[in-house]
Amino acid sequence: MKISYISRLIKIFIILSFIIPFSVLSEKIRVDEVPMYGGMDRTKYKSLRKGDKKFIDGVTKKFGSRENASQIWVETGFSYYQNNQLEMAMRRFNQAWLLNPENPEVYVGFASVLHDQGKHCEAKDFMNKSLELNPPLNQGIYADAARVTALCALSENKSSESENKILLEESEQLFKKSEEIEPNKQYLYGLWASSYYWQGRYIEAWEMIQKQRENGGEPSPHFLSLLKEKEPNPNILKSNKQ
Repeated sequence: MKISYISRLIKIFIILSFIIPFSVLSEKIRVDEVPMYGGMDRTKYKSLRKGDKKFIDGVTKKFGSRENASQIWVETGFSYYQNNQLEMAMRRFNQAWLLNPENPEVYVGFASVLHDQGKHCEAKDFMNKSLELNPPLNQGIYADAARVTALCALSENKSSESENKILLEESEQLFKKSEEIEPNKQYLYGLWASSYYWQGRYIEAWEMIQKQRENGGEPSPHFLSLLKEKEPNPNILKSNKQ
């Protein structure tokens, strides 16, 4: 969801006025930089409990409901994420979760940060949680879930080969679901092409690029260059044009 630069600054200023107490998991990791505060029961600590109540009461009064406030915190989290400020993004996503743990976009936020940290299987789990909560269908969430599931199978997952095959099939089904319901086909087919590339399925990657182009999109020159090195002359595209 896009918001204007000025509106974004105003929201960030408001959000900074509602900073809540935090604790530390270790000397290097703040608990508010771990999804869902690392599973901590914040009600056990008087200062955190008091700070959380003050925060929730304040923003609920300011924005009308916890749900509205949660959505604003999600948007601010993604603003930080897009500027590669992952720690700040995670803090905002945690506050959004504190406000409304049923907000599916909160879990997309967690997954986005974990993805950029190379924690693909953890990211997959949070994307699955988002899907359980019926997320918006116009934001590419199913395609993102498919992509990170493939990454989990191919790069981080240490399970058996059969389990990895199950994950890749899961990814394929998510891409197909995305194709059915999500309007942004350019985005979908671009991610699907990259997933096939990682799997060494280069002809199928070209097929997705063709679909991406048919829907008005264009892959990045860098990705095209990488794919051409693996499969420079895809016969499937020639046959489809005949």
